[in-house]
Amino acid sequence: MAARPSRCDSVVTRKEVRDLSSSEWKIVSDTIARMQELGWFTYFASLHEIYFPVVHGQSQFLPFHRRLIRHFEMVGQRINPEFALPYWNEFPDYRNPAKSKVLTDRLLGGNGQGGDKCVMDGVQANWTMHYPSDHCLRRDFDRGDAIQAWHSTEFIQSVIQRSDTMAVFRESIENSQHGMAHLGIRGDMVSRHSANDFIFMLHHAFVDRIWAVWQDDGHESTFDGPGPNEPNMTKDSRIMFFNESVESVLSLGRGLMCYEYEDPEEGSDLLAKRAGASSALAALPNDVLCRWYPQTCSEVAVAGDTSAVPRTETDGLVDPQSQLPMPAEISDDFARMHGFNVDEVRRMNAMAKQFVTEMNAAGYRPKH
Repeated sequence: MAARPSRCDSVVTRKEVRDLSSSEWKIVSDTIARMQELGWFTYFASLHEIYFPVVHGQSQFLPFHRRLIRHFEMVGQRINPEFALPYWNEFPDYRNPAKSKVLTDRLLGGNGQGGDKCVMDGVQANWTMHYPSDHCLRRDFDRGDAIQAWHSTEFIQSVIQRSDTMAVFRESIENSQHGMAHLGIRGDMVSRHSANDFIFMLHHAFVDRIWAVWQDDGHESTFDGPGPNEPNMTKDSRIMFFNESVESVLSLGRGLMCYEYEDPEEGSDLLAKRAGASSALAALPNDVLCRWYPQTCSEVAVAGDTSAVPRTETDGLVDPQSQLPMPAEISDDFARMHGFNVDEVRRMNAMAKQFVTEMNAAGYRPKH
């Protein structure tokens, strides 16, 4: 049985990318530029493509990507010891991610331009990527200059509350928020060599943070579900390529996982606290609350508070901007490329739409 790693002597703090100071962002931009010069983006893009079939669609997904982005961060720290990988808190941007400040010239740059959809601004402006062959870094937003809505904080908090096993949690995250960013940004991001785009690293740091929040909610040691070579993975299972135990990456601040996440400054972030702390969620009609937020449902029942119940039907016309938008769907082609069960992905697409429909009908109004 793999032993739990010892505590790190020190940890780096991963911040939301918009919360970085100008000097912190310069460290990031200078470091990744040097990594590109040294061939590290080619290395990570090829590594991700080579192992793609065995690290998606099953329980290798989260530990492999946690270890992969930590590997990227550690390479950056060889160049500059002050380098820390930022993350993109995608929740404030979920209605139209293309309008995010993250996708501007000051940070990661926006949509590709011209016939080849080459990225012309931001930290990777005019980069030539070398894997699988020389080409400009490409982005091609799924709605032209717009990107279809992603999932809200509320939906992901529901996933956290409804997931008791790694198998359920992994599938719910991989087939929703994870896939939407790849499908929305497209270009290199929708390929198996998606690690060419620095967005890949920030997006997977965001997914990793969601996993860390679920772990903090009583699941730090929870690990199960099928792997590529075994019907049920355990903490002793080996992470693909790295040949290290799953146990070695389960605890942030231990072993090689010498990092922590700082809560974002911008926008409401229910992941920074238990959803039960939100009176808006706790005030949902009982059937909706208990179906989508079982932990909050139990807390409300224990407290005996049934006073704050909103109307179950909206009166008159409602501004769509005050409601949860319908999220994009994970396509069949994307599901097949990742080795997902297509029928299961379709079921999850339908469930996500059901969530939005029921929340809006219950009178729930998000802050963003």
